[in-house]
Amino acid sequence: TSPSYGRGTQRDIAQHLGCKTAYISQILKGYLDFTLEQGIKLNVFFKHTEEESHFFLLQVQYARAGSHELKLYFEKQMNTVIDHRRNLMKRLKVENTLNENFKHIYYSAWYYAAVHIMLTIPQLRSVHAISNALDLPRPLIIKVLDFLVSCKLAVEKKGVYESGAVSIHLSSESIQIQRHHTNWRNKAIQAIDKNLSNNLHYSSVVSMSESDISKVREALIKTIEDFRAIVKESREERIQVICLDFFKLF
Repeated sequence: TSPSYGRGTQRDIAQHLGCKTAYISQILKGYLDFTLEQGIKLNVFFKHTEEESHFFLLQVQYARAGSHELKLYFEKQMNTVIDHRRNLMKRLKVENTLNENFKHIYYSAWYYAAVHIMLTIPQLRSVHAISNALDLPRPLIIKVLDFLVSCKLAVEKKGVYESGAVSIHLSSESIQIQRHHTNWRNKAIQAIDKNLSNNLHYSSVVSMSESDISKVREALIKTIEDFRAIVKESREERIQVICLDFFKLF
């Protein structure tokens, strides 16, 4: 129910649980199993999140299950947690506010999302300011703003626009997802051509084990979550773009 740990850590676990190191060693070798009571204490020891704590206790119950049917039950419970973690939309806890007709327009070009997010910056809440910042014609900016207002993603008061529902996320099943990714990767290519010193671009091709692929994927999702947490508390001053890819070549 737990990965292998060094002797020092085993001693720490044993001390935390009030048992002998040899007992912990037997558990980690698969000869014995933790009790649920010990599992609760280990959640505290490892500082597990609520979701991680739930999954760890499921692992303990799976290991202790005395019948095939019971093991199958806990296996299904664990798979449910894994599926939940793999669903990025659920992990990021984002609400989707656009219907499909609005999505089709919103994700048809990069500047819809750009203008939408720009409205979070006080200095960029007018047609003139947005047009100058993006170097796009005023009629186009007016068209975009009218659209954002029509679907309640923006509100207008005497020529000043403010953002409505700022956070929008496409599920991996959405028909708009390919266009959305393409829009911003095209902008990333343009940014590479500009070669600005403050920009960060990284590309690499690597060979790695099958078992480590999921570890990298989880680490990248954690990076996205950390990024979003920083952005949530950050003062709106500039517009930045992040694109992240991790894919199988063949």
